[in-house]
Amino acid sequence: MITLRNTAPDGEELEAIYAPEKGMNLVSYRKGNIQVIDQQTVPLFEERCAGLGALIGPHFHEQSHPPSDYDPSLFPHVAKMKAQGRKDPFSHGIARYVPWKYVNSDTQIQAELRGTDLIQNTPLSAFEGQDFHMKYEARLLADGLFISVGITSEKPSLLGLHYYYAFSGKGSVRGEVHNTYRDQTNWKSLPAEWTDTRPTHLNFALPQKADFGFIPKYKTETDHEYHVQLNTENYSLHLEFNTSSNEEVSFQVFHPENASYVCVEPLSARFPPEPKLMHSKLQTKLQIYQPLL
Repeated sequence: MITLRNTAPDGEELEAIYAPEKGMNLVSYRKGNIQVIDQQTVPLFEERCAGLGALIGPHFHEQSHPPSDYDPSLFPHVAKMKAQGRKDPFSHGIARYVPWKYVNSDTQIQAELRGTDLIQNTPLSAFEGQDFHMKYEARLLADGLFISVGITSEKPSLLGLHYYYAFSGKGSVRGEVHNTYRDQTNWKSLPAEWTDTRPTHLNFALPQKADFGFIPKYKTETDHEYHVQLNTENYSLHLEFNTSSNEEVSFQVFHPENASYVCVEPLSARFPPEPKLMHSKLQTKLQIYQPLL
């Protein structure tokens, strides 16, 4: 584990803990006593590298024709995933399942992952079906955690942050969005009950069940920074993010029924099941505030 530390302007300690040898997972992020990463998802992390602060990439969810030319015993979770009927045991991409090469200081970590990297003499490209190069940089600043992730790949790919934010009680996800949203692979009109006084201002009430994709609506055509806010009874988390393409960007809101977490996932693709770019970059800043509810 690698621990980054800094001090916020109000004197509170900021701390981010990473597991670079276990998929560059952000296992903890807190300001003072406010922990925003759901520690109840540790079993998911230990079982199949999901939960906590997992990554997305080079692909989203499950590939329709996942590679099979590898030794499944290299990963303990593969047999269980296949027994459950999952076609792709490496959901959301190989990046979250393998060690990254990294260097770090007290406030920063830089890491990279290549398709040519080996797991017991098997290149990672064998699990992904293509060669790729990913870079990850995190800087724990006085006002929040800045994350930059980039990818170059042989085939279309994407990046995302599938962070499991602690949630209980009531809350909301708020931000300016286009008037359509994605439900699995279908585009639908944004329901009026998901907005406030403006038809494009998302005010998605929690704890309702969710697994939906939204398209950011920027203030101007030249604006590249997008802001979305997760409000809970214990904290308010502000996410500012941008990608290398204003067209290829979205965010997913994921909250299973009765779950102890909600995921707000910035993505470098408009339609993640079918990414278009072979080079993309995602920059995100996570800022923790006292609850607004």
